Amino acid sequence: MKSSTSSSNGMLVAIDVGGTKTQAASFDTSTGALQRCRIDTHADGLTGRPALHRIIHEVKVSLRLDPNAPLLGLAAVFPGVVRRHQLLMAPNAPGLEGVSLHEELVAAFGDALIVLDNDVKAGAIAEHVWGALRGTEHALYLNIGTGLAAAAIIHGEVYRGGHGAALEIGYQLTPFLDGIDSARWKGWQDGVAPMEDLFSGAALDDLARRTLGSEHGAKDLFESSEPALQQQLQRRMDALSAQLVNLAIAFDVETIAIGGGVNRQFPMLEANLTRLLQRLVPFPPALVRARFAEDAPLWGAMELARRAAALPPLPDAIFDTSANKSTRDAGPRAATRYR
Repeated sequence: MKSSTSSSNGMLVAIDVGGTKTQAASFDTSTGALQRCRIDTHADGLTGRPALHRIIHEVKVSLRLDPNAPLLGLAAVFPGVVRRHQLLMAPNAPGLEGVSLHEELVAAFGDALIVLDNDVKAGAIAEHVWGALRGTEHALYLNIGTGLAAAAIIHGEVYRGGHGAALEIGYQLTPFLDGIDSARWKGWQDGVAPMEDLFSGAALDDLARRTLGSEHGAKDLFESSEPALQQQLQRRMDALSAQLVNLAIAFDVETIAIGGGVNRQFPMLEANLTRLLQRLVPFPPALVRARFAEDAPLWGAMELARRAAALPPLPDAIFDTSANKSTRDAGPRAATRYR
């Protein structure tokens, strides 16, 4: 697919490689047509480059990308830290750590304007441009999906930190440490993500399977009336609350938006988290539900592709019928003229 920057007419492509599923979308700037697809991230026996090649191939086929259409910009986002075109700290990715992601994408899509980023930071961008964080100067975006991570908006921009690893809160220590012996604490170098192991979609799914049976998942924990199970879930929510209280104090944010799959349990999370934020934070932030739930990283990637191509802002209307689709291939949307 050849790139063309001489015209604003062409395709923008966004790819969100998640820990469980990969979502992708294409936007035709000449017609306003949006297409999107969803595939499994993992396939039996495939890791590293072969795994990435399969993902790219299925995305191309599912989106029915025209090899002759000008590709104006492409952004791909991943769980973990993207540095020098490589992925670090990404145990949920299919063996992609150390792979030259940019090189593989250039080989697949041509010498287009290609951007790589972290998925949760992209999600924060989507919520800041179109969603629950629109208009905020200082905010946090908390993504509770397969894993657990956050992103901070500072002065209207995503804060990345010195190594691009800011707000990888899955690696933060939990409030429930083993006594006071710091030698027993475990973290990144031990292959442990303490907070992610306590409160994430994968951690809650694991707890549900162990306590309720193999056919159960995270949502069943929130619906259970079993006292012992409610106590375990409350303990984990308390740990999350402690992290958010500390982050809200450290960054002095106006708003915290919660996204990711556990976003579906927002009413219970809100009841628990708001109480402690109001009581313990000097200037308590508002706690809100993310607009895009599980789709924020995908739309953040689309915004990154737009910025790379230096195009005008995308119309908010493209999300009217697409924000919560879960089908494998949602097909083209109604055309909206983009000028």
